[in-house]
Amino acid sequence: MNINSIDSNVKFPDMEYYDMSKASDMALYLAHCDFYPFRSVIENNKIAIEVIDKSYRKMAIDARAKNDFVTEQWAMTSGTLHSCRVDLLTQYSLLLTMVSLLEEAVNTLCRAYYNMNTLDKELTDIKGRGLERAAKYLKDVVGIVGFTSDAQWEYITAIRDARNMVVHNGGRINKDFEKYDKFDIGYREEDHQLYLEYSDIIKMYDAMLDFMDRAFRINPTN
Repeated sequence: MNINSIDSNVKFPDMEYYDMSKASDMALYLAHCDFYPFRSVIENNKIAIEVIDKSYRKMAIDARAKNDFVTEQWAMTSGTLHSCRVDLLTQYSLLLTMVSLLEEAVNTLCRAYYNMNTLDKELTDIKGRGLERAAKYLKDVVGIVGFTSDAQWEYITAIRDARNMVVHNGGRINKDFEKYDKFDIGYREEDHQLYLEYSDIIKMYDAMLDFMDRAFRINPTN
């Protein structure tokens, strides 16, 4: 995966690597404008979580040294809550944002083809919703064959389904367990609660970029 970025600590796409006269490149450039800096958001959340975790541990140690058992207990309880719940909810938030960015990127690809190729149907004319509706538009209206047969498509839709479980079911999986097992998307056995860590979010992020870098540049057949 090539990251063609302007030289900066926070990555942004360098326009010289995109042919802005093509709908595919324009949509990919706009997608990268969202996704490249989002990597820094993921990394900064990891740093913040680790700093807070260390702060609670230090507070507990300092309180114990002073025989301040009330503060020690508070720090230990707060640290446990932070590691068990706050970290997980942070990963959920990153997942929600990331999938929303992907869906908007794919919809933008459809709109770019509609505007630049003067097509007779818009995305909103196609029945359905989400990634599948966009894929159908690209196939039936734009003439792009192979979008859903990309190597990452099945994993991408599994990530999207995990997002839906967070939005609509409190993060608990209620079906298709084999799909989550196949892609090593973790969940607790006792209550089927999705369990995501920093490494999971990075893996999903990389898969989305990898998918877009290939699928967005498939040329129409008509």
